[in-house]
Amino acid sequence: MYFASGVNSGRTLAKPFELNSADYEVRSASVAHGRGGAVFRCTLSPVTDDMLEALTKAIRAKRVIRFAFPNRPLVLEAIEVVRVAPGRVRIAGRVLDD
Repeated sequence: MYFASGVNSGRTLAKPFELNSADYEVRSASVAHGRGGAVFRCTLSPVTDDMLEALTKAIRAKRVIRFAFPNRPLVLEAIEVVRVAPGRVRIAGRVLDD
């Protein structure tokens, strides 16, 4: 499965989709910088089918993801999600400034 939200240049006022890093095993987290800005990537598990469906709906609605980490949350747009194994997904998105 592959889902991409595209760039949300209009910045809607829709409520962000909330993820809390404490609820998942976060692996292979990285930030890359390029012409389009910073891109955050990580692998999450365990991800239930219900959670994947909710995440997919949020992406299709072009909502941003607010990914809560202990020191500072990341807000992501232009999100891509790929199921890499049962219960595990790879998420990538462009980091928005606070």
